[in-house]
Amino acid sequence: MEGLDPSIVEYSGASEKQRCTYCARDGSRFHGMWSDSLNVQEYQTLLDRGWRRRGHFFYKPTMDTTCCPQYTIRMDAMNFKLSKSHKKVLKQMNKYLMYGQRKGKSQESHEEKPEPEPERKVDQCPIDGQTEDFTHVPVTKSPPTAAGMGADPNKPAMRKAKHIRLEKRRQRELMNMQRLSAGDGCKTAQRYSKGIECQEDNKGSLSTSGKKTLSDFICEPDRFQKCVHKFEVRLIRPTPKSREFLETETESAEIFKQYRTTIHNYPPDESERNEWLNYLVHSPLKQGRGKEGPSMGYGTFHQHYILDGKLIAVGVLDILPYCVLSVYLYYLPEYRFLSIGTYTALREIAFVQELNKTSPDLRYYYMGYYVHSCSKITYKSHYSPSFLLCPETYTWIPVSGCIPKLGIREYSRLATEGVEDSDRQQEVDNIPVLFCGQIMTFGNYTTLHEKTPDVTDVMEYGFLVGSRCVQKLLLVRK
Repeated sequence: MEGLDPSIVEYSGASEKQRCTYCARDGSRFHGMWSDSLNVQEYQTLLDRGWRRRGHFFYKPTMDTTCCPQYTIRMDAMNFKLSKSHKKVLKQMNKYLMYGQRKGKSQESHEEKPEPEPERKVDQCPIDGQTEDFTHVPVTKSPPTAAGMGADPNKPAMRKAKHIRLEKRRQRELMNMQRLSAGDGCKTAQRYSKGIECQEDNKGSLSTSGKKTLSDFICEPDRFQKCVHKFEVRLIRPTPKSREFLETETESAEIFKQYRTTIHNYPPDESERNEWLNYLVHSPLKQGRGKEGPSMGYGTFHQHYILDGKLIAVGVLDILPYCVLSVYLYYLPEYRFLSIGTYTALREIAFVQELNKTSPDLRYYYMGYYVHSCSKITYKSHYSPSFLLCPETYTWIPVSGCIPKLGIREYSRLATEGVEDSDRQQEVDNIPVLFCGQIMTFGNYTTLHEKTPDVTDVMEYGFLVGSRCVQKLLLVRK
């Protein structure tokens, strides 16, 4: 058994049919196991075998028999492509933060508006005791412009806003180039001479193509001098409870309650706080730091979104060696107009991109499960480039190649023929188990018992977990 601090699991087998959260039928089936202590590397491997956790409980849908097959979906954050709808959400949020402007509404009267530009003063020069208004001095008319193709052919054709922005950007780059060539050295000036605006700070900069990046959109309010609203994102540890978590525990639990009762129409229940603690706070993942891991380490975190000093949303994240997994999001319903779900997903993608700077292996954003038959879940495929996990070969297939197959049949082998599961557990005797506080192989365990009724369960467990992970887990035997 590798490692001095092994992960311990207890396999519970296949479930009976349960009520499905996607179609509301009694047809959901899955395999499950429990763990009070699990290394993040093992959880990363389990994710790539189709498993997912809810608190201390880990489950894997029985894909060929469940009513709504659930495919693990992940996105390559380092090659993420912003869509028009994503840009729209980011611009909507920035307008609200900078100007207080809500979607479909003008600036709200109760919020502070940006100061208008000062009125142009009339220059006055006393001549013979009189006042002269220089704003009325005639000016030379500009030469006539070329005829356009619009309603008035004597006026120039209308220009697109993006072309105007591009021209202004080029003018700024030219001015920066001239400034840098005069006093900041030739090397930096050469970068501007290529039409690339290079910024060394963490505020984000234009990409080499001249297009706004995700970081550019997110950091735009930070570069605005007078924002109407102050927005902040904080990452805190819920397990073990950090000081920041304790200070906001009651507030965070109340937001979860409002979210469930208002957004998902759950009836108020006294056990909601316990459910919040069991599934979104308590975590079996061990804290750890790799040699090239992120500075905050691995494990479970809560990402707090704070508006004007008020907590409005909480994103639950698992930071693992190769990815950030989005576990859950809950927010105050009154801020639904900000498209909080999409905006926080984009912030989490940007978070992965930031972590990748110091942790090159960490580059993926896992969005949980993709359910093709559920219209509320298919939006996940709009984050490009995304991939689905084949339920038979455990290889990653581009979403674009999966959609046609899933349109014909909800459960489908996504990989091409000839590809097989390379991590399938073949033998059961060498599976590590924990029995009466002692570590042994399952083969040795069977020698201690003439009758071993759980051989079938252990074989099933090994098949579902895979050969790589099964050797790093201790399966509890009673």
